[in-house]
Amino acid sequence: MPSMVAQVSNIVCGAMTVRSTSLTAGLMLLASVFCGSALSQPQKLSQHDAATALNQVAYAGRSLNFTGVFVLQKGDHFETCRITHHGGGSQELEKIERLNGDPLEITRTDDRILVYLPGDKLVKSKFGVEERSFPSLTEDQLATVGQNYDVYVGNVDRIAGRFATHITLLPRDKLRYRHELWIDQKTGLQIKAQMYTDRNELVEQIMFTEISIGDHITVDMTRSTYEDEAMAWRMDRRARSQLRTAASERLWAVSEPPPGFKQIMELQKEVGGAGSRIQLVFSDGFAAVSVFIDSRRNNGFRTGLGKEGSLNVYRRVLDDQFVTVLGDVPANTVKQIGDSLVRY
Repeated sequence: MPSMVAQVSNIVCGAMTVRSTSLTAGLMLLASVFCGSALSQPQKLSQHDAATALNQVAYAGRSLNFTGVFVLQKGDHFETCRITHHGGGSQELEKIERLNGDPLEITRTDDRILVYLPGDKLVKSKFGVEERSFPSLTEDQLATVGQNYDVYVGNVDRIAGRFATHITLLPRDKLRYRHELWIDQKTGLQIKAQMYTDRNELVEQIMFTEISIGDHITVDMTRSTYEDEAMAWRMDRRARSQLRTAASERLWAVSEPPPGFKQIMELQKEVGGAGSRIQLVFSDGFAAVSVFIDSRRNNGFRTGLGKEGSLNVYRRVLDDQFVTVLGDVPANTVKQIGDSLVRY
């Protein structure tokens, strides 16, 4: 664990026993961010203090033990889930249960993911793909936030029975959306998040309605409800994945990515012997854009810009490959990424 994160983890209100002589002026400001009194106006953070604060949020999401119920809203769609997370041991363990609609359960051990579909008596296995859910943030993704967003600290709200500090990530250009975060004052855990377009339209909201944090959350609580009976279920092994993170291993790239966006992953899947699908993921430190390159013929493929729910989508055909670019970013962002896609 990076030494900076180890230091920052002691700044949250629940751990204010840190010796003041070990704190820089910026870290003292961070303590006031999470624990301070009401502000008359939102306070802009320096790049250093913003990075420190958001890395603390990432650390809390990985290391704390917690369980709770959250509601996800995307457009007219609502989904309620229970999450149980254990981060106090040698492995990061997590279970997410969908509480409405068809039963679904996801367990994660570090980056190994199992998806249980009891209605189909099916288990899907994923490995090597970083899929972290709310309330986690990834340190690597946060490394460049200060270059693309101005970060403001606002007042304190009460969410799920806990006091939380309101943080705004305001984009510096028209290539990304605004993000609103609410951070638990006692632990640094993110307990509410919103995303807005430049027209102030709500794209997505995710919020805990109840949450419990502490060492009473055990490893056994992260085990799948279906773990034993799923031994007799089908295991979906059709899609084998090959992850490429090093630039030298990649097959595709974007020659002119939007400012601040960098390729962080390339994943290739063999799909049922009918061809392959490559997924590229780009991030600006907070927003993410996925590019899917499919070798399977699709006679219904429509090129150009479009929408899929809250996602902006851009499709084109390149060298007999069907390319789809999508993300919770403005339309010109997905188009720029799609138009500058090249094969090595």
